[in-house]
Amino acid sequence: MTRRAAILALCLVAVLGLLGFQSWDVAVGRVERRAVSAIEEKTGFVVKTIERAEIAFLPLPRISLSDVGFSQRDGALAGRATRVRAHLRLLPLLMGRVSFDRIDLVAPQIDVAVPADGGLAEWLASPLPELERLRSQSKIVVRGGSLFLRADGAIQSVVRDLDLVIDERSLNEPLDLAGSLTWRGVRTEVNLLWPMVGGSAKTALSATSPLMKLRFDGSRSGPDESVINGQLALSTPSVPQLLGWFGENSRLSTALGALSLSAELQIKPHEASFNNAVASLDGERLDGVLKLSENAGRFALSGTLAGATLDLGRLFDRLPIPAVDAADTSPFNLDGWTGREIDLRISVDAARINGARLADVATYLLVKKGRFETGLLRASAYGGNVKARLLAVTAPTGVDVKIQAGAEKVNIGQAAGDLPQLARLSGTGGFQLALDGAGRNFDELLGSFTGRTGLSVRQGELGGVALADLLRRAERSPAQALRDWRQGKTPFENLTANASIGGGQLFLNEAQMSGQSYRLNLIGQASLRSRVLDMAASLTSTTGPLKLPFLLKGPVDAPLFDIETEAVVSPAGATLLLTR
Repeated sequence: MTRRAAILALCLVAVLGLLGFQSWDVAVGRVERRAVSAIEEKTGFVVKTIERAEIAFLPLPRISLSDVGFSQRDGALAGRATRVRAHLRLLPLLMGRVSFDRIDLVAPQIDVAVPADGGLAEWLASPLPELERLRSQSKIVVRGGSLFLRADGAIQSVVRDLDLVIDERSLNEPLDLAGSLTWRGVRTEVNLLWPMVGGSAKTALSATSPLMKLRFDGSRSGPDESVINGQLALSTPSVPQLLGWFGENSRLSTALGALSLSAELQIKPHEASFNNAVASLDGERLDGVLKLSENAGRFALSGTLAGATLDLGRLFDRLPIPAVDAADTSPFNLDGWTGREIDLRISVDAARINGARLADVATYLLVKKGRFETGLLRASAYGGNVKARLLAVTAPTGVDVKIQAGAEKVNIGQAAGDLPQLARLSGTGGFQLALDGAGRNFDELLGSFTGRTGLSVRQGELGGVALADLLRRAERSPAQALRDWRQGKTPFENLTANASIGGGQLFLNEAQMSGQSYRLNLIGQASLRSRVLDMAASLTSTTGPLKLPFLLKGPVDAPLFDIETEAVVSPAGATLLLTR
């Protein structure tokens, strides 16, 4: 090459460089129409408006559209982007064809039409069919986008900070999406592989956020009768927070804490089955099957789980159960507890309820609209067995409540080691309770309760009182009868009590404790509303005529049990006054 030719070539390169790096206005003409048509073909969007179009050839050829309005052909999705950059393929361009290898949507604001009362699945159902109709697609990059989910013009939810990359795909290849987004204040990393053709095809989803880690690998068959099968792994530090993130505020979910779940997942229209499920609740493992179904917008959860251990008391303590207080006149809201249908059966080898240890436990939870039922179908406890049932049903008078509970052959001395409230009592026995009532608040419910309760214990001791010693001292010297009788223990052969309930009162019909040389009888009543006792007792010697009267009065939590300052009948029939 001569010196002159080299100089001319250098000048030509410089001119082309200057031209290439310069953006040129493109009139609404042939090039722009072909570019817009190619963008529509490769993205599925219909370009509605363009404020400005530019083309640059270096360092790589590209077309830039400013302030672009677009929509899907079916109208389910529409929006506007600050800029759309389409990166042209060089070889097709040299041959006179417009083709892109990448399309960037810069700061798009996208509106998606969704059902007014739908959930996440219904929201995704609108834009996906349009993408599935695309035979191929260029690489689409979304940066700094916002997604507005609207129903009849009203915003249902907003996805912000949308940064996604949708890989290029050819005919029949799956949609491959990766990126991050912020939904309801939580930043989430997502990856999705979604098949676009019928027949069996691989599908995968992963999502990672502070509230959950989710991974699913499987396949989809369809799409006419779409069925998805695969392996699911899900973990969350807080089930209530996770459900709240998805807009599901359930009172019952507050019983749960950290959860990890793995299962063979099958998804059909309106139904998801979790087979061979392994759930860990706060580290306690449960195995079984679960099913989540939807009917007319109402979700239902059913399943059977089994495990080695479960702390039922921890679950109950987390529930927002109001304290039984007659002064609380706020109306019952059963709908808040029955918003979703549940039919759940759980069996464990061992369980704990507020310190009590149970074995071979079978429990259940049955919830329907306006109906809440739970209980212990069976449980072994301290050599005996216990059962319980709570049923609450919406009624014209408020809420109709039924409570049933019972225990048989329980070693109370063993139970006292776990339950401090039983520390003063030992023996073997049981109890029964049956209550039925209805009301709009606690005051009405307690006043309407009718039922019965009973207690039977044999061969035990009552701590904190020495009734037999009291009788012996009173026989020798009535003046010394009050001395130190509140210490020691009282052995008994039988302790029985039977009471009826009605009109807000418990009526103690018959209560007796008997030992070798004494018999204690108790009668009276207790108010369910105020939880105050008003009872009288008499301690009688079985070897003589001596009889000591007692009073049992005051609040249930701390009643006063004391000898009456009345006459004590001596064996000779004389009346002596005991003074404190």
